Amino acid sequence: MTIGAYARLEMMRILRDPGYLIMTLISPLTMYLVFTSLHLTGQGNRADPYSMVGMAAFGAVGAVMTNGVAIAEDKPLGWIRQLRVLPMRPTDAVLGRTLCAMAVSLPPILAVCLAAALINGVSLSAGQWVAVLALLWLGIAPMAVLGTGVGYLLTAQQAQMAGLTCYMGLSLLGGLWFPIAKFPAWLADIAEATPVNRYGQLSWQVIGGHAPSVGTIAVLAAWAALFVAFATYAYRRSTGAA
Repeated sequence: MTIGAYARLEMMRILRDPGYLIMTLISPLTMYLVFTSLHLTGQGNRADPYSMVGMAAFGAVGAVMTNGVAIAEDKPLGWIRQLRVLPMRPTDAVLGRTLCAMAVSLPPILAVCLAAALINGVSLSAGQWVAVLALLWLGIAPMAVLGTGVGYLLTAQQAQMAGLTCYMGLSLLGGLWFPIAKFPAWLADIAEATPVNRYGQLSWQVIGGHAPSVGTIAVLAAWAALFVAFATYAYRRSTGAA
């Protein structure tokens, strides 16, 4: 079985529960509209694209971490054990579930960006819109791998707590709600090393008129490699694979 075929199989299972997709969509969209109406994010301007990127990224992080909980819920049902009979390597299974998580992250990204343009009047060039949407989607890959690993390693209750901690904690620390320029210098230095901040930086740099920096890409790539190793180990442990 190829990675693509496995990813399609998992997506069919996810789409049988539309409530899951709706929840990943409503929460970030509502928070974006409320926060920008109250001028709580970015520069206090409803048309500030910083806020749009931050809340779209926040929704994507929430979607991929929630996907980890769904994986953990599969284990008592025997679904993970069933995967052992498929001709797939552990990395194939991890990448397949990661692609599913990335697919689930797309609706909140699109919803927040659409609301930003139609309701809050965010204005970007056509090239910037394409780049921002592409980077918000592709850049979530490291966090999607992390969520997958958490799901394979932990029980559903543990995965829910770990996912919520990563979702809220890293989003706050990473500057998705408030610019890290408002943080104390020592905390800003820590924030810049987090995968979530570098994920946001991909698109923040684009709306600032620059291409994503080599440093930002390198940090994200390092986190991605670490998370792939973690998720592969977690999958092996969950299935008892050698």
